[in-house]
Amino acid sequence: MQELYNCIQLYKKSFLWLLAIVLGGILGGFIGASLLCAPLLFVKNKVLQIETLLLVFLIIFIFGDNYKNVLSFAQNSRFVILGISLLILFRYNLLQSIEAIYILPFSIIATFITYFNSNFGMEAVLRGVSYFLVALVVFKITFLLIDYNAKRFYNLLVTILSIYFALNLFVFFVPFIGEIYIKGRFMGLMANPNGLAMVSLISYGIIDVIKKIELSSFKGRYLTIFKLGLLILIVLSGSRTAIFSLLIYEIIIRLLKYRLLLFVVLLLIIYIYGISASLNINSVIDSLGLSSFLRTESLEDASGRTEVWAVAVEEIKNQPWLGKGMLYDSYFINSYADRFIGEVRARHWSGIWNSYLSLLLNVGVIGLLAFSFFWYKMFALSQMKIVRFAFLLLCLFSAISESWMAASMNAFMPLVFLCWGLQINQTKSISV
Repeated sequence: MQELYNCIQLYKKSFLWLLAIVLGGILGGFIGASLLCAPLLFVKNKVLQIETLLLVFLIIFIFGDNYKNVLSFAQNSRFVILGISLLILFRYNLLQSIEAIYILPFSIIATFITYFNSNFGMEAVLRGVSYFLVALVVFKITFLLIDYNAKRFYNLLVTILSIYFALNLFVFFVPFIGEIYIKGRFMGLMANPNGLAMVSLISYGIIDVIKKIELSSFKGRYLTIFKLGLLILIVLSGSRTAIFSLLIYEIIIRLLKYRLLLFVVLLLIIYIYGISASLNINSVIDSLGLSSFLRTESLEDASGRTEVWAVAVEEIKNQPWLGKGMLYDSYFINSYADRFIGEVRARHWSGIWNSYLSLLLNVGVIGLLAFSFFWYKMFALSQMKIVRFAFLLLCLFSAISESWMAASMNAFMPLVFLCWGLQINQTKSISV
């Protein structure tokens, strides 16, 4: 805790500026926050400018999923801070951000498909462009701050994430922002429990990367406790996808690190597979007292998602190669539900709930292949041979029941870019 206090004091100016922007947004809405962001353009101290820019960028994008409560100002402020970031970073050879180049093919394809195939206007077109712009900003900031002082950068990341997630835990005990639960699931400072789970999940990967690099001032014990806190938030959110994704991440890390354990696990999987036919999985879960937490009554159909997926697959067949442009996934499922389900309908009809189906609806097979190219290059460039595989699977698995990959102006893609950037821009050779 002493190290956290020291870091808060070290970055005091940046945190005070961030606090002023958040308060300005709460009291003055989007305009208030934007006016307080603008002076960042004129800061002469390069380190203060870039560090403050990182804090404001991350927090506004994380808050950007809020639509109703006092943090809803961030929804529009995301576009302002993205524009400010591009203007600031242009002075530092922004276009030399090599890692962002690998998402450019997808961004171009998504933009062109949307422009020629969609009737949703500039909002949809900009959805394709924003993938490249957000990647440019995050990768460039990561490179600049690691190049200047890697230890200072890692400390900054741990500090801001510690404060953010500590506030989420504080809200659990003192709900000062209004409604924090939906159907018994904790939302924290996010707009929904799945959002909190996803931010916690990707942040878990970021903290684990920093822990394994061993360059921050925070001791391993602190970072381990931090990861435990993130696990608690994921459990409180009740997100089965995030829990299983995290489980996959930890298993992969250990299996690849300890080869003998991999052999034992493979034997165990064969054994379990052999006896699974005679087991009633729901009965086993019930006997463990986990049926309520895991919501076993909706496991089989993924809380109604499989019903939506079947409809999405049929629509994809109509234009499989190019799709129908960004935002088409939301338009299609809402239109379908209006026509065939009715005004009173279950929550699962509000989205596609699968990143791959959403991308196929929007940009087709060609777009999905271009997007896959970005993930392949990030995997290939990562210097963390074990973590890269575990983080890739964490992301890919979590996208099965959430459509978070079908947008870049959300709370999740910037964190994904950040985690890959940390793995790629290393100051020393590591193998974990």
